Amino acid sequence: MFADIRSMNRIIIVCLLLTGLYLPATAQVATKLNTGWEFLKQDLGGIWESVRPVGKGNPESLPLWEKVSLPHCINATDAVDPDVNYYQGPAWYRTLLDIKNPYTNGRTLLHFEGAGQKTDIYVYTTKVGSHVGGYDEFTVDITEAVQAFTQTEVYQKQFKGKVPISIRTDNSRDLK
Repeated sequence: MFADIRSMNRIIIVCLLLTGLYLPATAQVATKLNTGWEFLKQDLGGIWESVRPVGKGNPESLPLWEKVSLPHCINATDAVDPDVNYYQGPAWYRTLLDIKNPYTNGRTLLHFEGAGQKTDIYVYTTKVGSHVGGYDEFTVDITEAVQAFTQTEVYQKQFKGKVPISIRTDNSRDLK
């Protein structure tokens, strides 16, 4: 039972750059995105709190994000402790990616090997996809959102040419 609970909120992401659906597999570049992530075991008021510019030491710098590597499980410790109720609720992951698609008309995809139970994916403040289910893989096409974000002033000034990706997972009880 505990192994199932721990894996409910495990998140693994692979970024794929594809030239098209009908081209051979040799025209792909896949990059594992295991490092450089930050994690927050609570909810935010909204996506803006994940990407807003805040200096260190400012009161707005709270809550504090924890550095993690993927795969990651929010219930890795509390799900196996018989004296503690394991956490059920929202959690956030975020990172900054240097996305340079090498293919003309190529697609940029985030491939999730698992994220539970409900997942929302954002490029900056644009919601690019959602998924329900914790044990199956899914893919989100972020091409248009990345292209639009790279045309903004905040892309160069605040994020220094990187693309902010935020992911909200939620393993709250769903009694429906």
